[in-house]
Amino acid sequence: MTNKIPVLYLILCLGTAISTQAQMTFKVTMENPSGHLYHVSLQYSHAKKEDLDFKMCTWTPGFYEIVDFAAAVKDFKATTSDGQPLVWEKDSSTWKVHATNKDVLISYDVKAVEPFIGNVNLDENYGYIIPGGLFMYLEKELRHPVTIEMQPYSGWNKFVATGLDTIPGKSNVFYAADFDILYDSPLLMGKLEVFPSFTVKGIPHQFIGYNLGEFDRNQFMADLRKIVEHTSDIIGDIPYSHYTFLGVGHKGGGSGGIEHLNSASLLIGSKNLMTPGHKEDFYNFLSHEYFHLYNVKRIRPIELGPFDYSKENYTNLLWISEGFTDYYAFLGVRAAGLSDDEYVLKGLQQHIKNYEDVSGHLYQSAAAASRGIWTIRGNPFTRTDKERDSTISVYDKGCILGLMIDFKIRHETANKHSLDDVMKALYKKYYQKRKRGFTDQEFQKECERIAGVPLPEVFSYANTVTAVNYPKYFAYAGLDIDTAFKITPMQHPTALQYAIYTSWLHR
Repeated sequence: MTNKIPVLYLILCLGTAISTQAQMTFKVTMENPSGHLYHVSLQYSHAKKEDLDFKMCTWTPGFYEIVDFAAAVKDFKATTSDGQPLVWEKDSSTWKVHATNKDVLISYDVKAVEPFIGNVNLDENYGYIIPGGLFMYLEKELRHPVTIEMQPYSGWNKFVATGLDTIPGKSNVFYAADFDILYDSPLLMGKLEVFPSFTVKGIPHQFIGYNLGEFDRNQFMADLRKIVEHTSDIIGDIPYSHYTFLGVGHKGGGSGGIEHLNSASLLIGSKNLMTPGHKEDFYNFLSHEYFHLYNVKRIRPIELGPFDYSKENYTNLLWISEGFTDYYAFLGVRAAGLSDDEYVLKGLQQHIKNYEDVSGHLYQSAAAASRGIWTIRGNPFTRTDKERDSTISVYDKGCILGLMIDFKIRHETANKHSLDDVMKALYKKYYQKRKRGFTDQEFQKECERIAGVPLPEVFSYANTVTAVNYPKYFAYAGLDIDTAFKITPMQHPTALQYAIYTSWLHR
């Protein structure tokens, strides 16, 4: 996830044919989009006589903020499938439907007036759905299949853009193996531009955009392909069958996004977008969102999935999930030949300055900032002055910690290993083999195994507010750093320092 900017984002991924019967089936209509109301119906097939607690999410994965999605729900109704009214009552974000052993049909409207990537929006031009803000769930059904039938407004294109898989022979009917997949698969309807696609290792990649301004689409996609190629080479595996970048343009500057398993949602400021200086920042942003498909979606702290959608999901390790992703964004764009050494060094310098120039670094560790992200509305980029006095950004401290661990491993192994080996090992051991995330201790153990030595100092920088010895770690790669945090190559590095620097930036 990158910075929160109040505008819509899009998701489109090609569906694959799956035929699985689910007990929960949603249908969504939007007959008058200018009225900003989605109409949702849910049929739930069950046989046991019991009360049913239908719940709205209180947050959405990728953005660590409690949101009152339930407040947008209007005109809730509950009946049996044959039309008999059922008694229900609401408590906070839960609608309790009283006991029945018949199939249940509930329906409700959702007011959709939030043009922000972490919510739902609907107007005469497009409809965007973040599933956690629209679809209710039953606790016991969270790990079970669900189907979605979409009926876009008749004045729009007929197709629905989403990362969900399609059900064969049915138009705009989609399937998710469980609610974690559903809530990670936003849906978009409206007027979209499809850029020229490309393949990497035979896997299709698309970019779908809206209102993105004037620039060379072919050149842009050629550049994006390089980013995907070089970034995916870091892990050495592509874990999806299709990937789509979705972008919504706005006339200002700045970008923001939320990552998903096989797509990235992007807010793109069209002002000076592809001019020198701005283009590198834009590509760095794309690289960040793309690397998240590995780091946080698959290489993840154990607390981040399966999720509890009723409350905060705390972890000490967002400095890895977000900070390391910022670090690898720089490396991915540099490896693709779309930035230079100076751009990378200046970017790292800025992260250090962001951290050191506010008093929050005296009071909050990276681990504490990971847990505390919920208290600053999920977004370290918009902290108030008071918050900056007492908090830090997991992006800034985490990025530098990633670099320090990387340089330490390279130094201790005579440049035979790096942080890349840690990330690949975590991917294979915990995502592929154990099908889970890693604990705090398991992450440190993996770093120390690759380095061949204990790493108490660098991990003290993650878990305490100990002052960081930057010169020591930058020297491992033949880099000097002065008191203003300016980073420059040494004039006379050793052979090992030069080898580390070269293999680090010139992959």
